[in-house]
Amino acid sequence: MATAVNRGAVTFGASENTSSEHLNVSTYKRAAYLALRDMITELELPPGSRLVESDLAARLNVSKTPIREAIALLEADGLAEAAPYRGATVTWLSIRQMEEQGFLIDALELPALPMVIEAITREEIEEAGRTARQLRRAFAARDGRTFRRLTTEIHRILFASIGYPRLTKFISTLVGPVGLRYDRVFCDNFLDAWEAQLELLVGRYEGIKARDAAAAAEAVRAGREAIGAMNRQRLDDPRVAPYFRLE
Repeated sequence: MATAVNRGAVTFGASENTSSEHLNVSTYKRAAYLALRDMITELELPPGSRLVESDLAARLNVSKTPIREAIALLEADGLAEAAPYRGATVTWLSIRQMEEQGFLIDALELPALPMVIEAITREEIEEAGRTARQLRRAFAARDGRTFRRLTTEIHRILFASIGYPRLTKFISTLVGPVGLRYDRVFCDNFLDAWEAQLELLVGRYEGIKARDAAAAAEAVRAGREAIGAMNRQRLDDPRVAPYFRLE
């Protein structure tokens, strides 16, 4: 079965030997979840948007059941929240969540870097290197959507090498569903923040490639500090403020 996402619309197709009636319900749930997650990350569904099951079902051409289940997954990610008598809405960005996200990702990644260096294979380093070059090309083309996809991918390549599935999942969740919305707001609007993000990602890769955990960790710390400082200074910017809830 092939699933295609195009401008917020999802088309569910089947192979020649499989009719739509035989498709697994979980397949629809997963496809609906990924489509909605992408729409939230890319601000096509901005913070505060109501997640109306009937509207989303019509938009994605599915029944309300996979939409309801997808929204539950989005709640688990921290991208949606439900309120009595109001239904679910897209969560707002917040300063505290932004700071917490940076703290948590560093708490997971930094201690893991020596293990990555010990476990990573030459083939995995080469794969990460190709992804780093693609990140540079996406930055040069100002292709934010591709850059964010590759950000998730390079994390997966590096940290999956350890062989700890839950660690990889936790990092992917923080970098992906939670963190990429902040990248969408700040990096797409401010070139210096985007460039600092690129330097962090490539600097960590270069440190790992050189089997130098200290250099990889320093690239992460310096990049995170620079990005955090720039982001905090821009919270009142009209390109940023509408996505944040006042605290």
